[in-house]
Amino acid sequence: MDRTVVARVKRQREYRAAEGWEQVTVWVPTEADAEDIRKLARERRERAEALQGLSQEVKIVSPETEARIAAAIAEHGSAAYNTPSGAVLDLMTQLAAEDDLPSFSRAVIILARAKPANAAFVTAAVPPKVSNFLIRHRSISPAALMTWTNEHSGWADELKEAVRKPDQFERVVEAMVEAIKRETSNIDATMEVSEPN
Repeated sequence: MDRTVVARVKRQREYRAAEGWEQVTVWVPTEADAEDIRKLARERRERAEALQGLSQEVKIVSPETEARIAAAIAEHGSAAYNTPSGAVLDLMTQLAAEDDLPSFSRAVIILARAKPANAAFVTAAVPPKVSNFLIRHRSISPAALMTWTNEHSGWADELKEAVRKPDQFERVVEAMVEAIKRETSNIDATMEVSEPN
């Protein structure tokens, strides 16, 4: 993806900054001091990946959900999955299957904070995961969903933006359900009127 090491480092900095990470540059008088700072930086990154303090930033995360998120992050890069974020994607699917959209949203936020380089990839998975959720748990037919999404080009971006706001995310998904059902019933009603007796 990146053509040079410089490009890769730049992209990683951008991802971290987007997730609220802070870059600190400091001059110290000795190599020993520099090693102490490198060690501290490693410890802080490891703490972030272990979710220490992150769940407090996202209100109302249950201890069970926090443990599930931590387990998914610990599996990052596991050979058991086709992608480094496979465990995260599985967790998102599980939370959607449990009809727990607020935890789905909070999981995405925390996962993105802990693994900033994977934030865009995980966020890109939100629209297809929500589409499956609508079909399986809100009785939306695949045909109705396809028709609606073709007519509403911004739906995927709206979901990706809303997933970072847990209270809003559930409302956006449920509004999508209502809109699809309303437009489907309008199409059905129009077809009944236009059919000859």
